This record gives sequence, C-alpha cells and structure tokens, in this order.
Amino acid sequence: MKKAFRSVVFDQKSFEIKDGTTGMYQISDVKKVSVLNEETKFKGKTDPFLHQVLGGVTFLTIGDNKCYVGLKIKLNNDQVLAIYVSQKAVSYNTDQFKKDQKEAYQIKEVFESYL
Repeated sequence: MKKAFRSVVFDQKSFEIKDGTTGMYQISDVKKVSVLNEETKFKGKTDPFLHQVLGGVTFLTIGDNKCYVGLKIKLNNDQVLAIYVSQKAVSYNTDQFKKDQKEAYQIKEVFESYL
C-alpha cells in the first residue's frame, strides 16, 4: 500500500520525507509521532520543533502569529525528524492553518496504522 502526501510518501515498510528531514526511513524505527506548530523564525535553525507555538490566547500574545504546521517524529534511537506540512508560514486559525492541520493529522493516522 503506497500513500502519498506532498511532504511524505509511505510505502510498505518505509517512508520518504520530502519536506523536512529529507530522506528514507523505516516505519519500524518510529517510536512517537506528534502534530506540532514550529515558530517561523526557528525553522531550519534549531532541532525540529524545539521552538513550538501553542494555540489560543497564549499564541496570540507572542507577537509573531505565524508558524509552520508539521509532524515531529521520534525514532527508537531518539533521533528527531521533521515533516513540514505548511509550505510557507501560516497564521494561527486561518483557513490555510486549518487545512495544514487536517493534513498533518491525516499523516499521523497513516503512521498510527503501522504502529
């Protein structure tokens, strides 16, 4: 069964990240999958999703209300991978943010179906 998204493609036993920590990885190596929002100014500059933004009032008081929606993948060896669903920074609670969130949860469901 092959399942493809813009940012990641799943095959029988592996997945290829196309936007994020690019490369081929084994599904059996995945320990945990989380849908998160990364602060715009830290994307690609620190470990994936080290700087997260939260929804609601806390998020809006930060100032920069844009983020990248994606998935943080933790492997059995504790390596952290990133899959970015957002192609560009999105503002919280906009239509694009909601669309990216929906796709991120669909990707998470595919991982969970293998785990």
